[in-house]
Amino acid sequence: MEKLINYTSSDDIRGHLEVIKVHSDGTEELHFSDDNVICSGMGLTLLKAFEADNSGLINNYQIVYFQLGNGGSLAYQVSSNGALGAALLEENYGTTNFELSVHDLQASGVVTSGIFGVIPFAYIKRTSPTRVTYQMTLDETSLDNQWIREIGLFSKNPLRLPTDTSFLCAYRYFGPLYKTAAISVIIRWTLDF
Repeated sequence: MEKLINYTSSDDIRGHLEVIKVHSDGTEELHFSDDNVICSGMGLTLLKAFEADNSGLINNYQIVYFQLGNGGSLAYQVSSNGALGAALLEENYGTTNFELSVHDLQASGVVTSGIFGVIPFAYIKRTSPTRVTYQMTLDETSLDNQWIREIGLFSKNPLRLPTDTSFLCAYRYFGPLYKTAAISVIIRWTLDF
């Protein structure tokens, strides 16, 4: 008999975030390592993926975007959270080693425009039948002289709207990290389904 998956259980989907500072001499320093919060946007994304007919593009339901912020707090670490406390603006990113996308974000029924980092498919790895690891690297030129305190993972466009409209799937406040040109930052996020 097949096991039915109950997505309302907190044991079903879990995540873990690591934030690693890489100094100019190549030494690595673990800044943060802990579990994250799975947000209601993950439930909506999975629901829409399961409801989709075969004419829908699977990429609408993929988690391919991230946002960084300089706000947030432990109070944002609840499953009903739909947005970062203070997402960084486009000018905060500087010259990045990753693509940026400006499109819509839906949180609590309100649609706003936001800036998102694009996670290249080469850095999204299925490491087991139920585990996916996302890696984002902020090189020396990215986000110089910016405080980073929070991060979110976002689905692409689960409502299949004409303009990409993302939903927050996972969130983590990780405390202050001051990004300068002297360091790179590796962000490794693993989700278990």
